[in-house]
Amino acid sequence: MKSFAKILLISVALQMQQAIPAQEAIGTSELVQANNAFAVELYSCLAKQPGNFVCSPFSIDTALTMASAGARGTTARQMAKVLYDSNTNADLHAEFGDFLDRLKGINTSDTQFLVANSLWVQRGYPFLKPFQELLHNNYQAGLMQIDLTGWPAEFNPTVAAAARKQINDWAANQTGGKINEFLPRTLPAQNTRLILLDAVYFKGLWAAHFETRLTTNSVFQIRTRESVSVPTMHIRGDFPYYYDEDFQALQLPYVSNRLSMLILLPKKNDGLSELEESITVPRIEHVSLTGDSQQKTIAVSRIEQVCQLISMRTVDVSLPRFTETSEFNLEEPLKAMGMIDAFQEDNADFSGITTGKPFFMEAAIHEARLSVDEQGTEAAAVAGLSFADDDKSSPPPAFVADHPFLYLVRDNVTGTILFMGRVVDPSKK
Repeated sequence: MKSFAKILLISVALQMQQAIPAQEAIGTSELVQANNAFAVELYSCLAKQPGNFVCSPFSIDTALTMASAGARGTTARQMAKVLYDSNTNADLHAEFGDFLDRLKGINTSDTQFLVANSLWVQRGYPFLKPFQELLHNNYQAGLMQIDLTGWPAEFNPTVAAAARKQINDWAANQTGGKINEFLPRTLPAQNTRLILLDAVYFKGLWAAHFETRLTTNSVFQIRTRESVSVPTMHIRGDFPYYYDEDFQALQLPYVSNRLSMLILLPKKNDGLSELEESITVPRIEHVSLTGDSQQKTIAVSRIEQVCQLISMRTVDVSLPRFTETSEFNLEEPLKAMGMIDAFQEDNADFSGITTGKPFFMEAAIHEARLSVDEQGTEAAAVAGLSFADDDKSSPPPAFVADHPFLYLVRDNVTGTILFMGRVVDPSKK
């Protein structure tokens, strides 16, 4: 059997109460198109489970892209295909670094936005400097050399617990205390050699907030014969709005006009499944991405189509307050998307990370939390990858979200989807 070493890659994304009005659309780059294609495809996989859920495809994408810097051969090609990356060389990471710099423009006097990355490496382990330097130069990942497990001696649970606390404290500091203990007690494990963190923090308010005095309990139709009474917010205002025979779309901007929440509400009470299936159907142009012996086409999704067709309209809005927390094991969804070798101890190739024992991806996990109230939106997400060894003229339209709907938090400038989810039962926490 091959001998592998263990590495943990974790991405943390936090979105706190924020608000932003609509802003003129700016053409998306190939990288953003790739990121959003990954987001929609991942959502499609995760949506197979029942009930509410929320995820941060941006966080997961960032984590996987950083990990791909150390992948080689078929493993690298599969990861590039899943991530819709047009290349697997350093140009990708330089472009991603420039993209992250653009996102810093979200941070204004009205909006807080933070991206922080770090590498927690086992002290004394033979990591390759080019990998560390690439992540430092393009993702500003700070290098923290600590003892994760007691290596090279026997695994020391006390050492692992101390490392876990130090890492969790860093994550809590970067996320305003909203994510405090995302590393489970099982990590670091016996062969953990690296933990990579990506933290994103965002805070703001709605551009037009909902008056609390107008909030009333209203019926939300979960399914044909089942409903719940939930606190529902109300507002009339001018918002970007779109409708067709299948669904309505409403864009609720946040204060700085940089970010917004886009809500897709099916016309039929039981139309969410059909809507979810339709968002991945090619609607307009295609962008071909060609890489090492592989080609994948980005189909501009229905979401992008809606963003192009949406226009200002006076709308009567009814929206339930909701909070959702979700946890995912991403291994099967990522395998279904084509990232197979990374999880196989005999086939994985992450030789760009270390000169020591080979790595394979032991686990891929994700947890996200999002809440919406009268003031704005709050969300947090954690993604983790663990590598181990083998051992207006007429009455305004009414946008009444009283049945299941899909939503996403989106950067209006780059078009990047940061968070994505659905509400089936807003009474569930």
